[in-house]
Amino acid sequence: MDSGFWLSVTLACLLGAMSPGPSLAVIVNLSLSQGRIVGLIAAVSHGLMIGLFAFATAFGLVVIVERNPLIFNTVQIAGCVFLIWMAVKLLFTTANREIVSVVTAQSSKWLAARDGLLIALVNPKIIIFFSALFSQFVDASSQLWEKTLLALIAGTVDMLWYMLMAVVISNSSSNETGLNAYKKYGQWLDKLFAVVLLVIAIGFIIQIIG
Repeated sequence: MDSGFWLSVTLACLLGAMSPGPSLAVIVNLSLSQGRIVGLIAAVSHGLMIGLFAFATAFGLVVIVERNPLIFNTVQIAGCVFLIWMAVKLLFTTANREIVSVVTAQSSKWLAARDGLLIALVNPKIIIFFSALFSQFVDASSQLWEKTLLALIAGTVDMLWYMLMAVVISNSSSNETGLNAYKKYGQWLDKLFAVVLLVIAIGFIIQIIG
């Protein structure tokens, strides 16, 4: 696994975190309504859950490889198809940039941590995304440190991105500017994410065929 491999993993995870969804809505709402610290706590707990998801996915795929390579090959092909489907959807679908700000009652830091964990836990696309992505990077020969590093990258990148969003959004002098900029340029982030997914998926298809 060379530097290009790890760069591809990191970039895919980063753009996946940057793509708007329910997790962003929760972090934004907590940061706006309850302040920076609460938003940061939710971001950290969200990143920890993402790391756990990635860790479980990476090790689960290795078990599949060792027990039934045919099933893994099927998962790998299905993963490529899913990545391409995601890319096409992001390229040709006009995303809804409205991020609803819900002012909630004052919450404890523990509840913020719970919210960050739960929004990652109940989002089915997360485990599907990691299964599709990691099926291209993990095989029976993957070392323990490689699988662990994959999970650490996924969790850390997610955590840092949402921590950054919490800091920017919670700044009273720039929260509206930050939100408006994200809505304006978020669609280009989606396009960039789509291109990266297409390149990764096509590269893996070539490897599978070859």
